[in-house]
Amino acid sequence: MLLFIKYAVLPPFANILLVLAGLLMIRRWPRAGWWLIALSTLCLYLLSIPPSLSVLSTGLEDHPVPTVEEASRADVIVVLGGGRDTSAPQWNGRDTVAEAPLARLAEAARWHRRTGLPLLLTGGRNGIDDAESEAQLMARMLDEAFGIQARWLEHESRDTRENAEFSARILDAGDMDTILLVTHAAHLTRAIPEFEKRGFDVIPAPMGFASSGSGGELGLLPRSTYLEQSTRLVYEHIGRLYYWLTD
Repeated sequence: MLLFIKYAVLPPFANILLVLAGLLMIRRWPRAGWWLIALSTLCLYLLSIPPSLSVLSTGLEDHPVPTVEEASRADVIVVLGGGRDTSAPQWNGRDTVAEAPLARLAEAARWHRRTGLPLLLTGGRNGIDDAESEAQLMARMLDEAFGIQARWLEHESRDTRENAEFSARILDAGDMDTILLVTHAAHLTRAIPEFEKRGFDVIPAPMGFASSGSGGELGLLPRSTYLEQSTRLVYEHIGRLYYWLTD
């Protein structure tokens, strides 16, 4: 049920629901029904072009990339999970990491090679049928794709708040209080406060900036890539609001 609610408030599923609602309204309230359909379609178009990314990323992608000297102040690199690709054919039907955590692992590997810092991977199981945690999937990918072994794996967390809570239990035992936090730029604004509440000094290491593309001459043509990025930004705004309400 919670998963349905999550997707119901995000594009494009939210737009589809609005169109269906508009169609149901047309017979009784035709003007309102057509307006709802038009508004939903317009919103879907706007979310699929680059200018919307610049607007939606405001207040999210505010953290600069650190220098090597700044990053080297950390005691450990913490990499946040972000989903799995289930039953991947290239892994003989086993689960593997989704695109988002794979990109985070690539960035973490780059920072590891530049600083020599150890890595902690955090991510649990999202369903009872998950044989491996996200942290285990990430560790396998980090080893096989980049030749790097993670020092610690955090297996229990289900969301960003728990990423911070359960990572703190591991790192507190090693007296490590400064972390280089690797995740998507938009995600950092929600993730950093959660780690700071646990007493960490956080050095943000943003990647995957949604606001970096202009689209060039085709900037007003809708593309699924921009819709995917817009959806992630909308999700982060909703996530920040939810964390603020439940803090």
